[in-house]
Amino acid sequence: MIKKIAYIFLIVCCIIVTVGFFRYNPTVIYAGKVPVSAEAVIHINLREIEYNILTSFLEHPLSQVDFKKSSTVKEKQRSLLDQIEVPNSVFLYTNQQEFKGFLISDKVSVKNDFVEVLKETGFKEEKVGKITIYRKQQITCVVNNNEVQILFKVDKSAKVSNELIEVLDKGNYFSDDAEIFSNIKKHKSPIAFSTDKGGFFKVLVDEGQLSIEGKLNENNDIFLPFEASFEADAIATTSGKLNTKKLAKILPKNASGKFRKLTTLSLDSIAAKWNGEMDFNLSSFVKKSDTIVTYEYDDDFNKVEKKEIQNTITPNVTFNLEGEGLCEYLHEKEVIKQVEDNEVLTLMPLFTTYSFCKESELQFTSQKQPVLNKLKKLDDKFYFSFDVAQYQAKDRGIYSFKNNYLDKVQVLELSVANNNQLKATIKLKNTSKNFFLQLLN
Repeated sequence: MIKKIAYIFLIVCCIIVTVGFFRYNPTVIYAGKVPVSAEAVIHINLREIEYNILTSFLEHPLSQVDFKKSSTVKEKQRSLLDQIEVPNSVFLYTNQQEFKGFLISDKVSVKNDFVEVLKETGFKEEKVGKITIYRKQQITCVVNNNEVQILFKVDKSAKVSNELIEVLDKGNYFSDDAEIFSNIKKHKSPIAFSTDKGGFFKVLVDEGQLSIEGKLNENNDIFLPFEASFEADAIATTSGKLNTKKLAKILPKNASGKFRKLTTLSLDSIAAKWNGEMDFNLSSFVKKSDTIVTYEYDDDFNKVEKKEIQNTITPNVTFNLEGEGLCEYLHEKEVIKQVEDNEVLTLMPLFTTYSFCKESELQFTSQKQPVLNKLKKLDDKFYFSFDVAQYQAKDRGIYSFKNNYLDKVQVLELSVANNNQLKATIKLKNTSKNFFLQLLN
């Protein structure tokens, strides 16, 4: 009986692999998908994603299935995905001219009931000039002749104008052999990002881990040469040296005004005085219990002592910065003030943050004395790490957070090597179940 089951399973696997070879190796059509004015292109290979999920099922079949049954009976609703003719792949593109502030998809075929289901799922019908669009939050759908083009708003201030809608159907398109597609064709990955300046990033998925790898363009690189470091047992750490001038240029136009309103500081002054160096470490959380004594009066006007235990949780953090004149500027703006025997950062309302200045070096910390962290050096010029699972393992008081997606994450990491190679990693707690399946759940 066991042999029979094994043979059946083997035959099924062979059929899946044979069919899969033809299904998941389709010819991707590049011509006529992306206008030549596009400066950045994202290619989402839906067949490759499907194949990645299928491979996970073959390798770890039981790990991919959720056996928990829901106790609630959900009313069946028509799905937008059921109304779309799912293509082999989808292209998203943008530029800094007519498409600025949006990621725009190529045209995708839809079924006759697509518009009706759009309305059922909360999309509102609007008129932009002579064109009818359907909008919901950051997503706008332009439907024409059983085809939909989707506009994802990445800048809140961006507006879907009549000029933008009209330009969607105009202009020339890249040919199949366009240079912007060359790296996408070379690397068989579920998702790839390419620019007209030669920049390229690819997304790789290995069970419960997603990685983004690529090389930063030197002209747009905001990370300066530096020897990054990290604290071995830290919950979160960031180390590097930023190009403050380039960083200031890519910030939204209203960022400077918002920053001044929030802090009374000039963003330009900070960028001029701070040399970009920083080391941040969240080492732990410190629990402390204080006895609060208050007095009340009873009906006979007798003074009655009342004691209350107040529990507080404070993050153990250090934040090191460097820059000529930075300390003096913050003192001048009274952002750093003398409180009794200590200098304190007044911008932090959640806990007392102590400030220590030494020439061009500045440290903010939750400790009353300067902190000398035992840091390990790296070969990278920038490093970021956040152990989400460790953070969420205990009650962090007012610093606790819950998020359906972050609750699944073990660790987030980002590193930039001295040769500008970038690698970002999202590692989920469940390392055997496919990343895409966990994202959809």
